Amino acid sequence: MNKLKSTVLSRLCSLLLLAVASTQSIAVEDQIVIEGLNPSQLRSEIKKIETEFYKIFNANTEDKNLAIVCYNHLPTGSNIKQDICEPQFAVDKRAENANDSQYEIDVLLTAQGMRRELTTEYAALSEAMANLAKENKYFGELNGILGALREELESR
Repeated sequence: MNKLKSTVLSRLCSLLLLAVASTQSIAVEDQIVIEGLNPSQLRSEIKKIETEFYKIFNANTEDKNLAIVCYNHLPTGSNIKQDICEPQFAVDKRAENANDSQYEIDVLLTAQGMRRELTTEYAALSEAMANLAKENKYFGELNGILGALREELESR
């Protein structure tokens, strides 16, 4: 009987060690080694982290005007779509400006002019993101990872 208990206990410990070892290898596989990524892989990782970053921000912001909206954009003269993510207030302002320009109420703003017009809104967005990074550890970590990945991509 003691031999049977010893065998069962030994097998149970082996299974437990196997489970722990496989969990550790999974954790190691999920880690990203930035130096080992080529530029294409870096952009792919940035896209994944940005998607999660914006999802967390949008879920935690009460001001829907600050929510980040992502969409596909086909630039004039190109056949290559680009993924664009920008705050809702920028989307609304661009639509309003295009409509006003069409009816000759206002001139069509350049990208630089649009940023100038929205300085206050961008400041509010930055403040909201900074506050969320202080309150939400996960969001803060995503922000740090995103910054490191972008910095690495720019340095190449």
